[in-house]
Amino acid sequence: MKRLLSAAVLLPIAILGVLYAPPALYLVGIGVIGTLCLHEYFGLVRSMGIRVQPVFGHAAFWILLVALRQGRFPSVALFALVLLGAFLSAMWRREWPMRDRALALMAESLGVFYFTLFLYPALPIRYDFGADGMAWTFILLAVIWTGDSAALLVGRTLGRTRFAPELSPKKTNEGALGGLLAGVGIAVLVERLLFPALPLGHVIAASVLVGVFGQMGDLAESMLKRAAATKDSSQLIPGHGGALDRMDSLLFAIPVLYFYLTLCC
Repeated sequence: MKRLLSAAVLLPIAILGVLYAPPALYLVGIGVIGTLCLHEYFGLVRSMGIRVQPVFGHAAFWILLVALRQGRFPSVALFALVLLGAFLSAMWRREWPMRDRALALMAESLGVFYFTLFLYPALPIRYDFGADGMAWTFILLAVIWTGDSAALLVGRTLGRTRFAPELSPKKTNEGALGGLLAGVGIAVLVERLLFPALPLGHVIAASVLVGVFGQMGDLAESMLKRAAATKDSSQLIPGHGGALDRMDSLLFAIPVLYFYLTLCC
């Protein structure tokens, strides 16, 4: 029941945001989601025994997010400056042992790049592809949401063989395939009913990529949680776990869809 109630609240917010939010507000929404995910990521890192300084990570995330949208500086220069800042921040934590500084440098840099690079492309997907941007955003969300639910259902009812037991013992090959097929099916249905102007071939190809990499994103977060010996990234969303638990699949799917649209559409 908690899971359904949380979905009933969050889904309309997400849909209204895609439909009506101007780019600036959309960017703020991405930033809030990224901040929550980064906070939970730092919690997982601490559970692994690694000391981190979240202030640097959150500041660098927002600076990169805004600077990328402004487009005033080359992306390579922006990321080089953030990495430079990460090194300097770690080097001058004089009260920390050298090993802790080095581990913090790696963990904080990964967190900043993880959430900036994987979340930011949601903005150009929505606004840089003309009228099709909204359609592609809804297809992205439909594939991930449907695929996640179908994989869980099929895995519980028909699952026999383990997909990646060392990363996520409960995931099965049958569930993964069911989730992928359901995601492609919902993408075709959405295209036929709501966005028939989109090329069906591109919708199918993109939904396959989104479905596959969405599952890889889920496994990536499972790896972090297994290392931290925890089931959920937090208890922020009743019945769903944390923000990172809800965004893990999208984090891999968003940049993959952006690259596909940029190269093929």
